[in-house]
Amino acid sequence: MPSNSIDYLHSLLALSIIGIILTASINSYCGLLKRSSEIKELKNVLERIESKVAYALLLLTENNATLTLKFQMPSRIGNQYYWIRIANDSSSAWIEGGFGINSRTEGWECRIYLPRKISASGTFESRYSIAQLNCSIKGDVPQIVLGRKDDAEA
Repeated sequence: MPSNSIDYLHSLLALSIIGIILTASINSYCGLLKRSSEIKELKNVLERIESKVAYALLLLTENNATLTLKFQMPSRIGNQYYWIRIANDSSSAWIEGGFGINSRTEGWECRIYLPRKISASGTFESRYSIAQLNCSIKGDVPQIVLGRKDDAEA
């Protein structure tokens, strides 16, 4: 036990520093938990779009039809805006998403590859609540365009 006021001051200072370190580490851990759950939710949204694309591809190849799918999307994940982009290159097609307002300035957090070769393009930003997939076949290559439902169409 400290015997004079200087020892009390040193003990109080040491306990204060330990308290600050504990508080900072708990805040950091909570931030990591929140971030990982937001990324998991973004991946769930991407998987939902992937299932819509698979459904559209099934209808396209079975019926050789043109179709438009509209579906509700969450306006935010956690308290963050997000974006989703569908794209392809010469070997594969994918759906990717990330956090932020604009897909051109932010890097992607999650990417899911689509199972077959298609022509894919388009971006959806979470400020809009209804996503739209425009699907058609040109030649024998399915074309998928991701966008948003315009308010003028409502």
